Amino acid sequence: MTQDPVARYKEILDVTRQAAQKLAERERRRRVEVVDEITAADRDIKAATEEEEQVRKEITGWWRQVVARLDGVSWISRGHPPDPDPAGRPDRLDDYIAEIEPATNAFTAALRKAVWPKKLP
Repeated sequence: MTQDPVARYKEILDVTRQAAQKLAERERRRRVEVVDEITAADRDIKAATEEEEQVRKEITGWWRQVVARLDGVSWISRGHPPDPDPAGRPDRLDDYIAEIEPATNAFTAALRKAVWPKKLP
């Protein structure tokens, strides 16, 4: 059975049109997915930036408290506030912050002994 060339051509065109429609629909869905992924990533970046800023404020406040304890102690250099550690791991932030208080208390105790009998704030 020989098929009419015009009918065969129309059949090929129909298959091609359907394939093009499916591809276009798939590409539209993928564009929506990509936009959603970008939007979610932007939200995550914004949240991380806000959290980083909050941590910076906490560390700066801690540093100011330590420096305030050095008022009147001329033989200790105040140095510079700590810089962020690029090797720091965000998932260990609570552990890092938990180390600050005991270290600050140990520093304050050592400083009190060093400047005794003068009282520190």
